[in-house]
Amino acid sequence: MNGMDWAIPQSLRYSLRYAGHPAGEQRLTLEPRRDGLRLTLEASVELPPPKTRQRWESELDRTGLPRRYRERVEGNGQRVMEVEFSREDGLVTVSQGKDDLAIPYLAEMHDPLSLILAVGRLDLEVGGVQKFALVGGRAYAERLPDQSLEVPGSGEKQERRVRVFRLRPGLSLLYFDEGGYPVRLTQKVGEHVFEAELVQVERLEAGQRLQPLERRSEGGSRANVQRNSARPRVVAGEPGKPRVVSGEPPREREKDAPSRRRRRRRRYS
Repeated sequence: MNGMDWAIPQSLRYSLRYAGHPAGEQRLTLEPRRDGLRLTLEASVELPPPKTRQRWESELDRTGLPRRYRERVEGNGQRVMEVEFSREDGLVTVSQGKDDLAIPYLAEMHDPLSLILAVGRLDLEVGGVQKFALVGGRAYAERLPDQSLEVPGSGEKQERRVRVFRLRPGLSLLYFDEGGYPVRLTQKVGEHVFEAELVQVERLEAGQRLQPLERRSEGGSRANVQRNSARPRVVAGEPGKPRVVSGEPPREREKDAPSRRRRRRRRYS
């Protein structure tokens, strides 16, 4: 199954909803490179509080595997994480703060953005399951029966057949059209559902720079907003703390388990 055409620079704009209410917007940009593809996801998330601005970047090789990944979240504090995938050295290095975490690269690994493209290219029968290795855990993509969904067309929405995948752990669903575009993503957050729905696909000129997402009125002091520990990250299937999947035995600590070390951090744009 082929996914999106990587040779075309393009921007995918999504509307966000939480518990049925407007919750902001996000944009996924694809930039072809001679040695692969660069993905950039920018999001302005208003619900649930606190409001956040997020920027995720992933540099992929020609096979769709990540070489570098960077995540920046602002809102009620700031968090920056960088991941470098080195198959040559057999290491994945996670930088967050002053310390680095070195993880053995034992199998093909994905980041949150490369995972979405990888799922969209799967050729599974209904009921089939594919396992993906992530930093700090793993994800299982299960093919569900196809559904009909209204997706952006030529000037208006059109009802089309879409492929549906369920990601676990977690309660996330990914919907892809016949071209491999992720047209809808949903994630259960607490008692409600967080949704991202594709509203526009824009073809970009080479070297074209996009304007930042518009900042919406905050409508009050940030200091008065109560922190909600269950606020969603925008992309489903992201790496997080290791979790045990139902039916999967806990993993024992091995001699090559993650070790902490200090190193000079590599910066990339």
